[in-house]
Amino acid sequence: MSQDMKTIKNMTLIEIKGRAALCLLLSLAALCVPSCHGKLDIVQDNRLTASNMWKTEKHVETSVNDIYAKMRKNFVQDNVSMMHWGELRVGPYMWGYSRVNKIYTAKEVLENNMTSSSASCKWGQLYNVIDQANAVLKYAPGSSISMSESRRCWALGQAHFARAYAYFWAVRVWGDVPLNLAPIESVDQPETYPVRAPQEDVYEQIERDIAAAVSYAGYLGNDKYLATKDAVNMLKAEFALWCWSCRGHDDSWLEMADEALAAIGIKSGDPRLMSDYSKVFDGRGTKNKNSAEVVFALQNDQSYQLTGGVSGYFTFATAAVKKEWQSAPVPIGGTQYLDYGDGFLQKLRDSRDRNGDRRVETNLGEGPYGQNEALNGGILTWPNKYIGDLSSGNMVKDADMIYYRYALAVMMCAELRYRQGRYQDALSCLNMIAFRAYGRDNFYTDASPSAVMDALVNEYFLEFPCEGVIWWALIRLDRIWDYNESLKARRNDTNILLWPIHKDSRSKNPKLTQTEGWY
Repeated sequence: MSQDMKTIKNMTLIEIKGRAALCLLLSLAALCVPSCHGKLDIVQDNRLTASNMWKTEKHVETSVNDIYAKMRKNFVQDNVSMMHWGELRVGPYMWGYSRVNKIYTAKEVLENNMTSSSASCKWGQLYNVIDQANAVLKYAPGSSISMSESRRCWALGQAHFARAYAYFWAVRVWGDVPLNLAPIESVDQPETYPVRAPQEDVYEQIERDIAAAVSYAGYLGNDKYLATKDAVNMLKAEFALWCWSCRGHDDSWLEMADEALAAIGIKSGDPRLMSDYSKVFDGRGTKNKNSAEVVFALQNDQSYQLTGGVSGYFTFATAAVKKEWQSAPVPIGGTQYLDYGDGFLQKLRDSRDRNGDRRVETNLGEGPYGQNEALNGGILTWPNKYIGDLSSGNMVKDADMIYYRYALAVMMCAELRYRQGRYQDALSCLNMIAFRAYGRDNFYTDASPSAVMDALVNEYFLEFPCEGVIWWALIRLDRIWDYNESLKARRNDTNILLWPIHKDSRSKNPKLTQTEGWY
């Protein structure tokens, strides 16, 4: 753990706020001119200036909410989502073409053959999130703003969490990335034409932001569409486990993860691990948005219909489905472009048929619903987790995007105990997940290191499909090579687990170098 991180952890809340206010008030004398189209592809549509915007508590609250609106806009792009960045790269074992249409989207991502022209390599909307968080962190501490100290702390905590969260995605996807800590307000700023900062510098900034967010956690509230205390600690735990696996096996990272998970509280019988897996996800009968298990989600509803990059690829054209099954239970809404790969499809079926896995009906839609019985015997399959509302004919893509839920905290605790050599304790956590899935106590009994590792991989696959979790878990556990033959063959290639920078960003800013090993 860096010295900066240790210093921040030892700072009081007042000290953190005081330092921020002292530094940032110096810039309040200058008006915030309308932001430019920066060379990061940042399109800032907030044209209000410091003189007329940053005056009241409402102004600050609106700006904080806009951080998460921008975050949602990033992750609902057709080619930029938790699926593309956090799961499709698992490859053909897990994902493949539609069996109905014999086509699929994001082929270059599945096959790990991205180029600078691949739409999934765009980072512009993600940097819009960072830019908006930077604006809140710059202006919210201003003494001229009429607001309570508790709401000011709330705003700063939200902004620190969001910036850390966005940069955590960026550094894992691209490695070295521009590190902007001030809002882009002028073409004369160095942030307008940034260079790629060393990823270690980015990691250290994420640490600082997480530490600051933790210090404000008591002010964050319970709105799961924003940061909460548990969301901050989920990010802290995930970050720490990633750092231990990918930045060096320093036990301080395990201590950091332990601290975060202790703050969340992992215990058997916790109602936050809901007894019915299907009811964690909205759009399934009870419309259980923001269920007890959800920790952090991005809001979606029928007016938005923005679950892009997830459910939109899994719907079927009306002509592909027998009339009596259209929209009940088959999601109708367009051409199916993506389905489970043969290997993972068999894994789901085996878990259901051999072990009675109750999760499979949520994760897999399957049945003799197809119009063309000559194709696969009329059997249709599709991911069934984010299908949305089917009550009015065509599927309404109104499912929330869930990024953190309590089950992931339990799994991270199991992963942590494995890293600590506490294998029996790891099994205890895994069996919390297994009991809900299989309805059996002590489903996992073998506490040998290899068996615990296999159980971790198994439950990450079966618990989290379509949630942007599995790719990152397989990297942390160093098991991605077991499931992706293309990657395994190129394991020693430079930066094979990173992404190239999109050509549009580099054409606008010649200071941006391409990720080594990509083009």
